[in-house]
Amino acid sequence: MCSLWRSRLLVVNALLGKRVKPSASFPAWLFPRDFTLSSEKKSSAAAAWAKDLCANAKTAKLINRECRVNLATAYRLLDHLSWGEGICNHLTVMAPAASGNGNVMLLIPYGLHWSEVTASCLIGLDENCRVVEGEGEAELSAICIHTEIHRARADADCVLHVHSPYSTAIGMLKDARLLMVHQNSLRFYRNVAYDVDYSLPDSVQEGGRLAACLADKQLLVMCNHGLLVAMPTIAQAFDHLYYYEKASQFQVLAMSCSRELKVVADDVCESVYKDSQERLLPTYADMHFSAWKRVLMKRYPDLAE
Repeated sequence: MCSLWRSRLLVVNALLGKRVKPSASFPAWLFPRDFTLSSEKKSSAAAAWAKDLCANAKTAKLINRECRVNLATAYRLLDHLSWGEGICNHLTVMAPAASGNGNVMLLIPYGLHWSEVTASCLIGLDENCRVVEGEGEAELSAICIHTEIHRARADADCVLHVHSPYSTAIGMLKDARLLMVHQNSLRFYRNVAYDVDYSLPDSVQEGGRLAACLADKQLLVMCNHGLLVAMPTIAQAFDHLYYYEKASQFQVLAMSCSRELKVVADDVCESVYKDSQERLLPTYADMHFSAWKRVLMKRYPDLAE
């Protein structure tokens, strides 16, 4: 493992409360200014992690298992679509702890390729960012970004962060807006936030800044970086991600024609947007994700292990 990533893993240990000091091998700039959560952040995080995701403690293990299978499916699915990048990017979901004691944020252990993910290999973090389920460590940016999004948005049990090619490409333009030029685009009318101030996501301050940028929107275009989706369920988050990437692909193809684009009228955009929120979510999203899940279960039966 290269020294950069060894350094970042030490920062993760620092976030988890272990004493680590910068040295000649591990430069100071890699370490966040506060690599422990403040009492205020701990309080807010604890409130998010204490959200009642399971009214009956006896069923917590079953719900935890279902969340694990669905999240493993999402990892395999996005790898199948080539929307990940190496062993980076992260997908997280809040779930009842298998123990029945509070909630955990489930995610991939650092170093695992998305094509290797199974339900049982996922790790669970408590409100103090400690691994309390599974084996392995969480990657630094996953802690810094995802915990802060979940903390700020109690309605968003699922957060997906990817570098999907077409949406990321548009986010590299000076005008990074998704244009209302295709029916897929219209479902995101007034529902996309843009972060134009790129910064390395290696501190909880940066995660908090991204959460503020997202505000009450469901998608955040991280300019010069990638895309983040925050939704109540894995199915809804995937459905949004899928159609945003498709809309971005059509926009890139249309722009490559070097001809004027035909923008849909605002009143039509508003109508389609409202309809998509009321009709497509969650029913259509559930059916869409379930269809992909059946396909992947046939190809990769080990993902549910």
